[in-house]
Amino acid sequence: MLLSSRTLTLTLVALGLGTAQAVTFGGLTVTPRGPQTLNLETGATELPQGGTATDSRGGLKLVAAAMQLNPGSALKAQNATLTTRQGGTLRAQNVIYDLKAGTLTATGNVTYTDVRLKGVSANKVTLYVKTGFVTATGGVKATTPALSGSVLIFDSQTMQTLLSGPFDLKTSAGAKAGKVGERLLLTFAGNRLTRTSTPDAGTLTRFAPYLK
Repeated sequence: MLLSSRTLTLTLVALGLGTAQAVTFGGLTVTPRGPQTLNLETGATELPQGGTATDSRGGLKLVAAAMQLNPGSALKAQNATLTTRQGGTLRAQNVIYDLKAGTLTATGNVTYTDVRLKGVSANKVTLYVKTGFVTATGGVKATTPALSGSVLIFDSQTMQTLLSGPFDLKTSAGAKAGKVGERLLLTFAGNRLTRTSTPDAGTLTRFAPYLK
């Protein structure tokens, strides 16, 4: 007799596991806020009350209202807040952490802030965990520095940001604008924007993998 998916679902609390017991998942340490539900057919674990996932190697901490753990592939989270080792804070309705690709993608009312870029909003923000790059795509805006563009890419290693056109930038030094296909390099020192320039060929090569 075939078992229904409902029959194949177990609540792990019923098996004697504490609701706050941390589990290891694909290199992440996940601490649920409440009961965990295991689907024996797919192997997926659901955390309907959410919890906290920590990636000590990648320097990420994710707190979400609900989570789904798909073994060996991805962690999905809803109504999530993510903090990074570099001091960034990302908030979004939906987050997918692709464990194999090493990328974390956020969609739905996405905002991002760190000491250099404040009030960033976009249709989608992607964190590349291994390299530290952050990309924002689709209707990109920021409050500090005051800017808008189609794509924004931040390199945490060099403290440089590439803004792709059409773009607008307003600073105390004046305003700059670019058409579709044009790009502007923003260079920071500490938490201050110190220089803007047209990126050279070497800089474009460094950012090229994130311009797709």
